[in-house]
Amino acid sequence: MTTGSVNRAHLVERALEAMGASPLPAPLGPPAPPAAERQPAEPAERPVYAPAARPLAEPRPAIPMAALREAGLAFTVEAKARSKFMEELALVQHQLFRALEPAVGEARAAARRQIIMVTSARRGEGKSFTSLNIAASMASTTARPVLLVDVDGGASSLTARLGLTAERGLMTLAREKDFSRELPLRPTAIERLSFLPHGSATVAEARAANSDTLALAIRSLASALPRHVLVLDTPPALATSDAQSLAAVAGQVVMVVQAESTQRDEVEAALDLVDNCPLLQLLLNRTRLTTNDSFGAHGDYGATEHA
Repeated sequence: MTTGSVNRAHLVERALEAMGASPLPAPLGPPAPPAAERQPAEPAERPVYAPAARPLAEPRPAIPMAALREAGLAFTVEAKARSKFMEELALVQHQLFRALEPAVGEARAAARRQIIMVTSARRGEGKSFTSLNIAASMASTTARPVLLVDVDGGASSLTARLGLTAERGLMTLAREKDFSRELPLRPTAIERLSFLPHGSATVAEARAANSDTLALAIRSLASALPRHVLVLDTPPALATSDAQSLAAVAGQVVMVVQAESTQRDEVEAALDLVDNCPLLQLLLNRTRLTTNDSFGAHGDYGATEHA
């Protein structure tokens, strides 16, 4: 990622600087030698844990749509009108998909490119809501399967909202370091969308599974599921060290910022902590100001109007 200047006059400058970097880092080293002089290609980098996961022995019950709605799902395929929310979500999804497209000669970065990390500077900015709706939207509009991963695990996390706190999950994988067993993924009522709970853990186990351990588990999970897009609902960057460690293995970071609430210095500090990711994007949440030249200012497209 690009190094930021020490003195930043405006937050916009920091955001543009963060988002202005290329989605993937440029290859380092001298130009490749002629074909006749090239050495045999090095074997692909081995994943941290065994990447092959056996199919689930028995189908796990799908998370019903009612539970997803209760957890904060606002996306719907059968919307009668193209609402402002749906259009804004489509724009966000388009930006994320652009970064998922592979570049020539960068096949080894595929595992990292498929990981989308969603975080915020502090709690209460809507990152879990954003993670859930982004994952549902991507799964509904693409042929690629999407896995929503709860890295947070707090009292108001997606795992808690869905009533899955007692199930195996990410913490279990990080603790066992065994990806040859069946993965504890839960299907959902949305086709191609699955969910990985945070996973129950004692206080001692939670302390043992530090940020670096979680990052290794996420990287191995991506290797075990090469066709999946992973959407990580990550703790706030200023709350734990998880965001900084996971940014090092993620292909892109979505920083959710609550409009008219989060302070500029909080956002800048959070961006500094995750700038080891090649692509940072800001998402302004809960905006209330609408002007004639803003997106969605003229109402829901396709909605029925009454005189």
